[in-house]
Parts: sequence; structure tokens; C-alpha cells
Amino acid sequence: MIYSQTHSDTVHLWLAAAAPQAGGAPAEQGAEPKVETRSLRVLIVEDEFYISLHTRGLLEALGHVVVAVAVAADQAVSLAEREHPDVVLMDIRLIGSRDGIGAADEIAGRLGIGSIFVTANTDAQTRRRAEAIQPLGFLEKPLTEQRLRLGLSKLVA
Repeated sequence: MIYSQTHSDTVHLWLAAAAPQAGGAPAEQGAEPKVETRSLRVLIVEDEFYISLHTRGLLEALGHVVVAVAVAADQAVSLAEREHPDVVLMDIRLIGSRDGIGAADEIAGRLGIGSIFVTANTDAQTRRRAEAIQPLGFLEKPLTEQRLRLGLSKLVA
């Protein structure tokens, strides 16, 4: 579910499928064995539409379920109450008067759900504020599958 402020955004996304490899599936060609992990229910809090779309794609590629996407702090709290995700991927700078740190603090305090901050650049004061609420971690933008896998690895093992 992606929420839009105007509810009028239309996006067409075309993805190319990889052609089958000669000689069998990658697992048969000596690829790394798949590690058993559990699927997480994730709330994405990101006010940039294309970044949230990219994050959703990465999460789903890793086998996780996106329960909702919020663009503002108050919406994040409401959706966390309704959906009870396992974890929140929280941008720090959001639209509206509250930031992601305040939302993450409220979600952790009221619901016991931890957040991982996803941010492009944070000044030292903001970083200290974020660290004070003891998040589950920090991930640097631009988010990659490798960064996301590593950031979630403690939660899925």
C-alpha cells in the first residue's frame, strides 16, 4: 500500500526478466546456498515516492512483506498501530512538522516496535538525537540490496 498526499499519482513500472541461464539454475552452478531466514513485516516511512518504491522492491526481493508506506510522522504512528510491523524503516527528514526521530520514539515507546533509520546525510546533532532513542540501526542512502540485507540480518536470523 502506498499513500499519496494527493492520491493522484500514477506510476508505470516495467521490469525486465532475466533470461534463463544455460546449464541449469544458478543454484546448480555453484551459487551460494540460500540461508534460511524469516520474512519480516516492514513499515516504510519515506516521503520521496521513488525512494519508497525502490525500498519496497528491495525488501520484496529479499522476501520481506511491506505492510504499508507512510510519508509523514503522524501517519507512520497510525499505520504502525494498525499494522503492527516487525520493524520500521524510517527516514529522518519527513514532510510535516515532526521528523522520523520523533515518530520512531513514539512507535517504540507505545508499541515496542524498533526502527532502522535510513538517511542520506545527518549532521552530528541530528545523529545524537537519533542515537538517543536507541534505534535498531542506521542505513545510508542510497539504499542497496546489500546494505538492506546487512541492516536486517540481526532481525531475521
